[in-house]
Amino acid sequence: MNAASCQSHPVTCPNVNDRDPFQRRTATLGSVLPWIAELGRTIPGLVDSYARKDVLNPRTRERIILAVTEVNGCRYCAWIHGSWQDFLGDVPTGTAEDALLVYARACADAGRPLDPGPLAETLPPEAIRAIRATVAQIEVSNLVGNTVDGLLARATRARPFDPLATLQEIAAVGAALPLAVPMLGAAAFLKAVERIAPRLGDIDKPEAGEANLLVHVLAEAMPLLLANAAVRLVVLNLPVRVPVAVRAGRTTATMRVGQGGVTLENGVAGDAVAVVEGEVDTLLKLVTGSLLREIANVRIRPGRG
Repeated sequence: MNAASCQSHPVTCPNVNDRDPFQRRTATLGSVLPWIAELGRTIPGLVDSYARKDVLNPRTRERIILAVTEVNGCRYCAWIHGSWQDFLGDVPTGTAEDALLVYARACADAGRPLDPGPLAETLPPEAIRAIRATVAQIEVSNLVGNTVDGLLARATRARPFDPLATLQEIAAVGAALPLAVPMLGAAAFLKAVERIAPRLGDIDKPEAGEANLLVHVLAEAMPLLLANAAVRLVVLNLPVRVPVAVRAGRTTATMRVGQGGVTLENGVAGDAVAVVEGEVDTLLKLVTGSLLREIANVRIRPGRG
């Protein structure tokens, strides 16, 4: 395989070396520098990708990370961020997110940052910057993870021994260990929480002909509201069913959460501990996966019961 064919199939021939059977990109100076430079240009976006949900939703961030990781084949990043995704919960995506994943995979295929111009038609600059930073961050992590496997392949003689390359790979792995170990520990914790968190079963609610619109909307929204494993662990394990009323326009309903399940009923229950006020449009957008800044308009006031 020559250099020209490697440009069209960069993932399958990362080192342009016919004698090296290890066909994944590793952390060399040439492979890492473009991504380090990209991180330097977009560092505020990296902060926003974790600190501002209105810029980049956590579930979208993890999907971008896993899309890049799938291309690069890093098993460590796949396990870490697969744990994150399981913890956050699987929520349906829209066509706008599909475009982000196409861009992320294209960058991974190319082995370098690509022009995000097409995304500018639908996304604001701060979101694009966060996406670029997310792709760059996981690319560096993928390269380091693959380097670990590359070293293991050298140690087991499944890969030719190269003293200079081995020293470079050891240096790259050593520099990443202080960050990698805590990330592995955090992933193990998230995986444990996801495993012990109870699953949301059938939701008790009035018959179809008796339930009002808000009850139906809440029933559809509940799997999304309780997608996060930590939320399910806390809410569904409450020792009693806690009644919380919801008012959307002129329509009201009460949800009782705890003791392993959820019950919905029409109207504001007399024992409701709080009333959540909002608009039906907000809940409908949540159900369709389009909830953005509107959730900030929801307010809570004490209940009367």
